[in-house]
Amino acid sequence: MAKILISLLGTGRQAKGDNKKNEYERTDYILDGKTYKQLTFTSNAIIKHYDINRVYYIGTNQSMWDNIADIFNADDDCIMELLESKENHKLKDSDLIKLNSFIDKKLKSNGSKCYVIEDGENEDELWRIFEKFLEILDEVDSKDELYFDITHLFRSVSVMSFIMAELAQIDKNIKIKGFFYGMLKRDEPSLIIDTSLFFELLQWSKAIEELENFASLKRLVELSNGRVDINAYNSLEYLESAFDIANMSAIFNAVKTLNTQISHFKKSDDKLMLLVLPRLEQFIKKFSKNTLSEFQLELADFFKEKQNYALSYIALAEAIVSKVAEIQGYNVHEKTDRDDAKQEISEIDNALYYKVYKDVNKIRNNIAHQLENQRDTKKDIENLKNLYIEETRKIFKRLK
Repeated sequence: MAKILISLLGTGRQAKGDNKKNEYERTDYILDGKTYKQLTFTSNAIIKHYDINRVYYIGTNQSMWDNIADIFNADDDCIMELLESKENHKLKDSDLIKLNSFIDKKLKSNGSKCYVIEDGENEDELWRIFEKFLEILDEVDSKDELYFDITHLFRSVSVMSFIMAELAQIDKNIKIKGFFYGMLKRDEPSLIIDTSLFFELLQWSKAIEELENFASLKRLVELSNGRVDINAYNSLEYLESAFDIANMSAIFNAVKTLNTQISHFKKSDDKLMLLVLPRLEQFIKKFSKNTLSEFQLELADFFKEKQNYALSYIALAEAIVSKVAEIQGYNVHEKTDRDDAKQEISEIDNALYYKVYKDVNKIRNNIAHQLENQRDTKKDIENLKNLYIEETRKIFKRLK
């Protein structure tokens, strides 16, 4: 595992007099309450604070490469070559190979690299910057710890850094350990702010989106681990597995259990947990029904809205059977009782109920067992959305 820093390098202020080197003001940087005295770059403090093993510097051909070379104890020839290339506006990646070796030597590791990018003034240039970032991410492993420093380069690249950091998490499962911005102050120490909270906020936002749109609790369970009472967490984890396997009876029971644990979520001091709690409560409330039949009907409607029509048909067919089992006093969770209820559907004093069940169950069996291939599937979807669920809902009200 390596600790890796991606740092943006700016152009600095124009130097005065005969000194051709641009420069930043030195300042005392404060990171996590610890002071790092008289440093030029935020990356210096981050490297020291986290014991960084590898650095990727990104800058334009006018960035302060000569200053970076000086900090990493490059020789005079290297520094002068960088200055001359800067003056001629001809600096390229190959000119920074010698600097890479000095960075590796100072960090006592291998793999640090410097990249020259364009100003990003048009789409082609932006794509080339994006490709440089991709080159870096290709060298980062999922076990590595990745840090970003966006302090010094122009803001369009800072925005792209944020996007690339998110891409690293999604595409390579790399956790962003820090996303830093140095707030320069002239008469007092300068704070280095870790904005990685924004990434965590995005993760919670995705968790709620996945919960509400796909009934997927995987991300929410992962984020909740260690943040709530263990019993509440276990209930949430059980609901996840119940939805994953689409076991409706298990989901029904898990929802009831989790509903009793909501108070434990409310006791959390975690601001992010409290932020998403209303949406979680709303989701749980949606499926909190007194009977299995009402729950399965709600589930059918949910899957229909999310365009998961196969599970919607399965849930709807089971809801109709459950209703009969409840009317007859059967155990709705026992297979033999449910089989008896199926046989008695035609005896319910409602001809439409039997017809709806026959139609729905035929489609359900075709889906589950992959039977007919000549059905009008578009019509089946339209009937589900516009007929079967609403008819079943009306019948349920009359059968109470």
